[in-house]
Amino acid sequence: MMLRTFSKGYVFLKGIKIMKPCDENIKKTLKLAERMLDLADKGDAVREDTGCGVLYGVLRDSAYKIRKLAETEKDAHIKKGWWR
Repeated sequence: MMLRTFSKGYVFLKGIKIMKPCDENIKKTLKLAERMLDLADKGDAVREDTGCGVLYGVLRDSAYKIRKLAETEKDAHIKKGWWR
Protein backbone atom coordinates (compact mmCIF):
# COMPACT_ATOMS: atom_id res chain seq x y z
CA MET A 1 0.00 0.00 0.00
CA MET A 2 1.55 3.28 -1.11
CA LEU A 3 0.57 6.26 1.05
CA ARG A 4 2.03 9.70 0.47
CA THR A 5 1.58 12.76 2.64
CA PHE A 6 1.97 16.21 1.11
CA SER A 7 2.55 19.66 2.60
CA LYS A 8 -1.10 20.37 3.46
CA GLY A 9 -1.28 17.07 5.37
CA TYR A 10 -3.51 15.30 2.88
CA VAL A 11 -2.84 11.60 2.47
CA PHE A 12 -3.01 10.11 -1.01
CA LEU A 13 -3.50 6.43 -1.79
CA LYS A 14 -2.82 5.53 -5.42
CA GLY A 15 -3.38 9.15 -6.40
CA ILE A 16 -6.71 9.50 -4.59
CA LYS A 17 -6.98 12.08 -1.81
CA ILE A 18 -8.18 10.47 1.41
CA MET A 19 -8.94 11.96 4.80
CA LYS A 20 -6.27 14.03 6.53
CA PRO A 21 -4.94 12.52 9.79
CA CYS A 22 -6.41 15.40 11.83
CA ASP A 23 -9.83 14.80 10.25
CA GLU A 24 -9.53 11.06 10.83
CA ASN A 25 -8.94 11.77 14.53
CA ILE A 26 -12.04 13.97 14.69
CA LYS A 27 -14.04 11.17 13.08
CA LYS A 28 -12.66 8.69 15.66
CA THR A 29 -13.51 11.13 18.45
CA LEU A 30 -17.13 11.30 17.27
CA LYS A 31 -17.31 7.49 17.26
CA LEU A 32 -15.77 7.38 20.73
CA ALA A 33 -18.39 9.81 22.05
CA GLU A 34 -21.15 7.60 20.63
CA ARG A 35 -19.61 4.55 22.32
CA MET A 36 -19.43 6.49 25.59
CA LEU A 37 -23.13 7.37 25.33
CA ASP A 38 -24.00 3.76 24.60
CA LEU A 39 -22.00 2.55 27.60
CA ALA A 40 -23.62 5.16 29.85
CA ASP A 41 -27.09 4.00 28.77
CA LYS A 42 -26.27 0.33 29.27
CA GLY A 43 -24.57 0.93 32.60
CA ASP A 44 -27.40 3.10 33.87
CA ALA A 45 -29.94 0.42 32.93
CA VAL A 46 -28.27 -2.21 35.13
CA ARG A 47 -26.82 -0.11 37.95
CA GLU A 48 -27.48 -1.15 41.50
CA ASP A 49 -26.52 1.94 43.48
CA THR A 50 -26.32 5.72 43.27
CA GLY A 51 -22.53 5.71 42.88
CA CYS A 52 -22.88 3.95 39.56
CA GLY A 53 -25.58 6.44 38.59
CA VAL A 54 -23.16 9.28 39.23
CA LEU A 55 -20.45 7.50 37.22
CA TYR A 56 -22.70 6.96 34.21
CA GLY A 57 -24.06 10.48 34.46
CA VAL A 58 -20.53 11.91 34.33
CA LEU A 59 -19.72 9.60 31.42
CA ARG A 60 -22.83 10.78 29.56
CA ASP A 61 -22.15 14.47 30.23
CA SER A 62 -18.54 14.06 29.10
CA ALA A 63 -19.62 12.30 25.92
CA TYR A 64 -22.00 15.14 25.03
CA LYS A 65 -19.27 17.73 25.62
CA ILE A 66 -16.72 15.77 23.58
CA ARG A 67 -19.21 15.26 20.77
CA LYS A 68 -20.08 18.97 20.65
CA LEU A 69 -16.41 19.97 20.52
CA ALA A 70 -15.66 17.41 17.79
CA GLU A 71 -18.68 18.49 15.72
CA THR A 72 -17.63 22.14 16.03
CA GLU A 73 -14.12 21.28 14.88
CA LYS A 74 -15.46 19.17 12.02
CA ASP A 75 -17.63 22.10 10.87
CA ALA A 76 -14.58 24.39 11.00
CA HIS A 77 -12.62 21.95 8.84
CA ILE A 78 -15.50 21.68 6.38
CA LYS A 79 -15.66 25.49 6.06
CA LYS A 80 -11.90 25.58 5.43
CA GLY A 81 -12.32 22.97 2.71
CA TRP A 82 -10.17 20.45 4.56
CA TRP A 83 -12.80 17.81 5.31
CA ARG A 84 -13.03 15.01 2.80
